[in-house]
Order: sequence, then structure tokens, then C-alpha cells
Amino acid sequence: MSDDGSRADRLRRRREQQRDQQPTPSTPSEQSETSDPSKLSETSEQPGSSGTSGNDGTTSVKDDRVGTYMYLPEDQRAELDFAYKELSLAYEREFGDDLEKNRHFYPLLVQAGLEHLDDLDGDAIRERLESFEP
Repeated sequence: MSDDGSRADRLRRRREQQRDQQPTPSTPSEQSETSDPSKLSETSEQPGSSGTSGNDGTTSVKDDRVGTYMYLPEDQRAELDFAYKELSLAYEREFGDDLEKNRHFYPLLVQAGLEHLDDLDGDAIRERLESFEP
């Protein structure tokens, strides 16, 4: 684990810092807009915010990456989650640091997949695609 504490502690500190940085509403209409949690965006930056996620100086993955959404078969999604947990544990045991899912694991997975696609021909691609269909 890192010296900062657990990931949950870092997230809690980040939320508290963002809460402390929010300007105090001056009118009732502003107050009603900001008090509704559904109106607040997780990715919105507060004025004067540096975009850092806390004391360690790293930026949020949302600040420097492009969000990409996928729809996967349920069993493939479960396998993906297990693979992340296994790799994350092995990485933490060896290096004592977290393997972040969005910052580290997904780019690693996509790069390995892209490199493996070079070895596939049309028939191999078709076989793989058929294995995903119900």
C-alpha cells in the first residue's frame, strides 16, 4: 500500500477538498441548484481547482484520458473483473502499489489485445466472434 493510506481514504479526502472549495451560493436559486446532488457533475472542475486528486499530485484519470464505453457479454465482463483482481493483487504484492483499473489495467488490456490482433486472420476473427454470440 502507499504511504497515503487506502484508496478509500484518498477518495474521501478528495471529496472533502472539493466540498471545501465550492463557493457559497449567494441567492436562493443558486442554493437550490447546488444543493441538488443530481445537478452536480463528477467531472466538473471547481473554480480555482488545480485538477489534482490530492496530496500526491497526480491528476484525475478523467482529466487526461478519453472515456470509452463498451458493452460486453456478461461472462466476459466477469472474466475481466477477475483478471483485474488477480493482476492487481500480484502487482501490489510485488511493488507495494495499487494497479488502478482505469489508469493502468484498461490501457494495458487494450494494448495487449491490439498486439494480439495482429496475429489473427479472417477465419480466426470469425471463430472468436462466433464464440461471443448466444
